[in-house]
Amino acid sequence: MAHFNDYLFPLNEAHVRLNYDGDTFHLDGMPDVPDHFVLPELYQRGIRALYNLLESMVPQISCISISGIWFTRQTVPFEAFDIWLEMPDQGFYLPMATSASLFRENGIPYFHKPLI
Repeated sequence: MAHFNDYLFPLNEAHVRLNYDGDTFHLDGMPDVPDHFVLPELYQRGIRALYNLLESMVPQISCISISGIWFTRQTVPFEAFDIWLEMPDQGFYLPMATSASLFRENGIPYFHKPLI
């Protein structure tokens, strides 16, 4: 039973999905977000840059979807861990190493829980 707690999320984190279609941001899974919430500029700039780069490489994408963990009461509230490219009839995840590199290059913190 001692290891059971390793599988529960702490109360100060939420697993969220951030979608960007080239025009608008949409957040799914945010806990108790006020209606006037605006994604911090750090993330907006990085995600726009990511989208523009990926769109130049895969012109048929309709949006990107970034999964990550939102930490309440933290200086850096969002850490990303994967990127999904949505296309008209299908989509695909980028490899983890590619996603991590793209996040680093565009100022988005990458979430990595080291093996214990």
